[in-house]
Amino acid sequence: MKYIITILSTILFISFANAQNIVPNYSFEEADSCPTFLNDRSYEYSLGCVGWGQATSAWSDYFNACDTAAVSIGEAVPWVGVPYNFIGHQNACEGVAYTGINMYSVPIPQWKSYLIANIPALEPDTAYEVTIHVCLASYCEFAADGFGVLFTTYGSPSQFIDSTIDVRPQIDYTNYGVITDSVNWTTLTAAFVADSAYTSIIIGGFRHLGEMNILTVNNPTSNPHDNSFYYIDNVVVQKLSSTGTNILSSGNEKVSAYPNPFTDHTTMIFNNSGSQNYTLKILNALGETVQRLADITSNRIRIERNGLPPGFYYYQLTSRDNIVANGKLAIN
Repeated sequence: MKYIITILSTILFISFANAQNIVPNYSFEEADSCPTFLNDRSYEYSLGCVGWGQATSAWSDYFNACDTAAVSIGEAVPWVGVPYNFIGHQNACEGVAYTGINMYSVPIPQWKSYLIANIPALEPDTAYEVTIHVCLASYCEFAADGFGVLFTTYGSPSQFIDSTIDVRPQIDYTNYGVITDSVNWTTLTAAFVADSAYTSIIIGGFRHLGEMNILTVNNPTSNPHDNSFYYIDNVVVQKLSSTGTNILSSGNEKVSAYPNPFTDHTTMIFNNSGSQNYTLKILNALGETVQRLADITSNRIRIERNGLPPGFYYYQLTSRDNIVANGKLAIN
């Protein structure tokens, strides 16, 4: 098992060592000006954070440790400070700032807020990994699921006037379940293949109310806010290998997989001019074998999803019990 974990760690290092985050101001450290109150500017793009705005009439909020206005006039807690603010207390995942969005509220259940930013155009037919870090605000009565990321070609929120965006996003983190942790940051990661040169990213909740799971996490008699509000930090969009080729092998076999990430199936191609007999194993993140294909004598292998949940997996190609290639696969 230690050997397998070492291999997987090395694969991850090779896969991401040269990956570059294309999201400007990804950790919200650059401020237009220091925030001192809630961002209640309906229908205005600006969030007070360089490059980021709110995508609907429901406002998002910007939190920064620079907010000391409330304390200066005798109030104990800054409205939008870090780590203390009007709806909880949380250190930034990185730096001294983060943003916040609403996923659900009792007065208006579909009142959701979203973050939007312009990004460099994505490359069509190219795989990207999308990661956000979320934390439930500690003064909330409810927790929810349904986080997602929508890529569009809209440069402003004018396309979305209402408080809910009724569009299915390319990235859906619902499989992570209801995020109830209000102490630690939760990392949500998924991958997709871009089908257009998208130039905007929108983060929020895209599930209809009937599709969401809502949990009560705080007693309402303790005066919590009757909503589910989440802090958002460290937004990462990075390009994955379009072929999925990561080679760690004694025989230096070159293996490619396309599409990767995949939804239903992927096809692996490698050099097998001598019609040797190969075995392919698919491993999960724990190093456990979840699929095994034996007696492969061609240079092409079709891998079916076969009910595997979304996430990252690793392939191990062997010949005569010798590992000739390793690599990473992603399932949407």
